[in-house]
Amino acid sequence: MKKKILIFIAIIIALSLSAFVVTKKEFKNKKQNVKAIAIKSNNKLDSNFTYKEPIGPVLKNDTIKTEPEVFEDFIYDVGSRFKPMKKSAIKKATSLNHFFTEEELSSISSIKFVEIIVIENERQTQKREIGYTKSFTDAQLKLIKSFDYSSHFNIRIEYLQKNYIGQLEHKFNSPHITIVPEKQAEYIKGKEALKTYLRENSKAVREEANVDPMKLQPAKIYFTVSKDGKISDVKLDRSSNYPLVDKTMIALIKNLPGKWNPAENEKGEKISQEQVVSFGLIGC
Repeated sequence: MKKKILIFIAIIIALSLSAFVVTKKEFKNKKQNVKAIAIKSNNKLDSNFTYKEPIGPVLKNDTIKTEPEVFEDFIYDVGSRFKPMKKSAIKKATSLNHFFTEEELSSISSIKFVEIIVIENERQTQKREIGYTKSFTDAQLKLIKSFDYSSHFNIRIEYLQKNYIGQLEHKFNSPHITIVPEKQAEYIKGKEALKTYLRENSKAVREEANVDPMKLQPAKIYFTVSKDGKISDVKLDRSSNYPLVDKTMIALIKNLPGKWNPAENEKGEKISQEQVVSFGLIGC
């Protein structure tokens, strides 16, 4: 009996030693493979070895110093508040055909409703009329024909449309529109020159304010170009989230060099027109 026990113990010890040797050999091979990443076969350091990217995520407490960033696309539009539509065109509008393409309308299976909504002070109002076909109702026609220059409105259409597998899906479209004169007011040096002037002359202030593009807000400044081509009624409607930048933009518009060619109505008479400078973050 004792002899059997001694034989069993000897076998266990032999197996343990074998496992240890195999494990040690595997560890040695792995270690050599890791060293081979940066060491050549002659065991000298590879001076051409370059660090590509971190293995694993950068820790939250790691800090990377960067130069202050200036948002180059700071000024992104100057013109009417929404998509422009001439007053002469709105007078002729009797259905959705005047606001949507044939392709857009042909994709509609059925219309749920069509609502024309007046926008004032950047908000939808209760001045609205609803219909249920692509042709406008008498009330809708009366509303759109009451619009004057610089009136803002949107047409919300909700409808059913077939998807790629033939199932009906609920969809909506809601274009926003501003009524403009037959000939809009124009900066004598051109729109791009105006945008460049505002962008370049606000750059130093943006650097001073340490503007972070991620914290910018979509800002709007309204002003009027009179029938004499002069600027008046400059007002901030939405802040960029940087008061110093807003103040500078207002001053730049008030002191804009050069003149404006005033807007003209259908009769060729010079009239005033509202303009909007959109800056900061691109948004609504």
